[in-house]
Formats: sequence, structure tokens, C-alpha cells
Amino acid sequence: MTVWGVLQDGARMLLGDPREMAMSYDRDAPADQLKAVFPAAGLWGDLAQVLVYEGGKAVFQGIVDEQNTRLEADGIWVELICRSLEALLLDNEACPGTIQKPSLGALGKRLLAPLGFSQVKGPGESFPGQIEIEKGMSCWQVLSGFCSRYLGTVPYVDAQGALCCQGQEEKEIQLEGVLWAEISRRPCKEISEVWMQSFHGAYDTLYREPSATAVRRRYGGSGTNPREMLRRARAAAYRVTLECPGVLWPLRGRVVSAELPRLGELTGCPVVSARCYRDSRGLRTRLTLERGEKEDDYVADETTGKAWGPASS
Repeated sequence: MTVWGVLQDGARMLLGDPREMAMSYDRDAPADQLKAVFPAAGLWGDLAQVLVYEGGKAVFQGIVDEQNTRLEADGIWVELICRSLEALLLDNEACPGTIQKPSLGALGKRLLAPLGFSQVKGPGESFPGQIEIEKGMSCWQVLSGFCSRYLGTVPYVDAQGALCCQGQEEKEIQLEGVLWAEISRRPCKEISEVWMQSFHGAYDTLYREPSATAVRRRYGGSGTNPREMLRRARAAAYRVTLECPGVLWPLRGRVVSAELPRLGELTGCPVVSARCYRDSRGLRTRLTLERGEKEDDYVADETTGKAWGPASS
């Protein structure tokens, strides 16, 4: 593993071999995190960014949130706490106002280029309507809102520093040499029923999860997607945690397949969260996965309340 630092003036500095290191990924968090501790001969200059390479491939690029230098009995140690480049979007407020016929080009000029994102990948056309930017909204809120509304995607920064808004292809990782694994079944996370209002105004339309082991009922409000609510609950009721040697990064948009001796085979399991760390036993990656399955639709007859499914349309 090779780690470079970028100083405030743009100069690059080889940081050496970290004594300990941990990278963290969470599917629901825009930015990855890095914490690393390095030996030092003295006080370093102020670092702005950190780049991590493994086997010649970039696995992390981010900004330095904290640079802590400690004098201890065994020498000087520098601790770096960093977040990936999505943090720039999270940390900066967008200028309030209205963008008519919004496009990535308009957002790029107004919000993204001033933050250093010179390359933005995605469709170039304008879309009807307008975006209202309220005071206090972050650049991430504006961009992710645009991508969700018009493109059906979630933005991210790739290993080359480009801001990608065009969506991400699902890629499969075939794991070998799993060191340990734990399979957790969590019925407490299940939802058995979601009731939605019909045009009559009553909560008389039922979406049901046939595999649920207990009654856990929800009532959907405006904007609720009952099928997605059931799917998420079904996925949350099953978790696999496993650890393998080496670095598996980046992990956004990845699904995992693996053969677990005497436990069975995993196929197409999305990565929920991960932690890659280095200690005296070397580099390892710990993954938390959810069940790999397709969405099923279950909807009830409005008059009888009797569930049927999967739906044919």
C-alpha cells in the first residue's frame, strides 16, 4: 500500500508505511472515511488531501479533516482523519436562488467548478421545471436532489476525481479465501404489512410480505413506496458479515458472491457497509452484506383485504 499526501501548496509527499489504517464505507453515507497513523521524523507541513494506492490502483482520494501530531515514548506519530471528495459537496453551502431548466452544466458552473470538480460525467441536456435552492442547503443536497429527480441516480466521485452523475453499473466481486463469516437472521427488522390509502380516502389497500414471521404493520403516507418499504425491510432482516484478506475497494455499487464452506453459497449480495483495516496481521476487509434477491410485489384486493401476489403488473 502506498499513501501520498498533497500539501496546501500542491506539492506531493510520500507519507510512508502506516502503523495502522482503517477505511470505512457505508452505503447510506455519501463519503468514505479514512483514518491512518504514520511514523514521522518531525512536524509535517499542512496536508490538504491524501491519496491511497494498492497494487497501482487508486482506492481512496480525500480531504484531510484532522492532522494530529503526537510525541510518544517510541517516537513521533501523525494521525490523519480524512473523508473522500464527496465531503466537499457536504461541507459547502449552495448559493440560494432559482435555477430554471436545470442541467448538470448549469450546476457545474454554479456549484461544482468552484469546489474543484472540473470533470462532471452525465447527460448534458436541460430539464423542464426549476430547482429552488434554499438558504442553508448544501451542494450535496442540491446535486443529489437533481440526480434523484431527473436522472434517477446517486452522484459519487470516482477514483480519478471525476464527479459521476450518470448512475453506476452493478459490478460483482467473487470472493475467495474468506477468513470467517457470520450469518444473522433478524426477524425484528421485518415488516409484514403496509396499508395505503385508496381514492376512497381509507387505508384499505394492503401490501404484504408473505415470508414475515410476525405481524408488524405500517401505514404509508404521501410519497411512500410500499413495495420498496417491504423490500428494504426484507433485506434488513438478513445480514452476512465476512472478512477476507487484502483490500476490496471501492465498494459503492458492488455485489458479492462467495462460497462459504459448510454454510452455503452467496450470490449477488449488495454491500451495505465495509471496513478495510491494517494492523499487525496485515490488510483485511470486513464486509456487511444483505440478501441478494429481486423485488417481489404483493398487493391486496381492496374489497376483501385478502393479499395476493406477486403482482403481474
